[in-house]
Amino acid sequence: MIDGTIIANRIEGNLSGIPIALQEFMAAIDQATHWIQRDWQLYQANPAHLLLTGVKVSFLESATAWAIGSNRGAAASLRAAVENAFAWLYYKDHPVELKAVKERRADMLLPKGVQSYLKAVDGGYEASYEMLKKTKSRPNEYFYTDLSQYVHAHPNFALNATIENTVVSSPRDASFLAICAATGEFIADNYLAAYRASWGDFPNAVQASVTTRLGTGLAKFVEIP
Repeated sequence: MIDGTIIANRIEGNLSGIPIALQEFMAAIDQATHWIQRDWQLYQANPAHLLLTGVKVSFLESATAWAIGSNRGAAASLRAAVENAFAWLYYKDHPVELKAVKERRADMLLPKGVQSYLKAVDGGYEASYEMLKKTKSRPNEYFYTDLSQYVHAHPNFALNATIENTVVSSPRDASFLAICAATGEFIADNYLAAYRASWGDFPNAVQASVTTRLGTGLAKFVEIP
């Protein structure tokens, strides 16, 4: 049996720090949020704009879950944000396919499928993405897999902890922010590679970050056709 009082007490222990926790979470994924906000403003009339809404909602859901102490809840919503962020890169240019998904006649293309599509139709995407991979900080390139493993096989399951302690971390688990940062970089790197020809339209924070990462390689990056 689950003791609801213990769960409630553990959540209550995290409540006073929620405003700061939400700020910490959003700061950790800021590489991605700059891109989502950019496209949110530029493509409001696009039928696939709802996917960007999905990203924003999922980010906030994830931040809220982490703030109250639920790492796996946060990871599940973070994974949904990744799925919507990648789907946008495809469906913004494919309204017919989007309609089929909305009508449940087709499954939404997942991140790996979107990457494969970009490689097939954009000869420079793979070359630019390879440059970014060389300076990545995330442990693995395709971080969607890492995130999914966290959702389905949380490492704490193997520990001698109570169910309640596993469900709600109190105090909240600050190490989870590293997962957030890696997720943000994964999304951002794919947007960088897809939008490399629009360097002048990059958010200022993104330009600064890429300039630091690529150094002397920046000129080559922006010249990839």
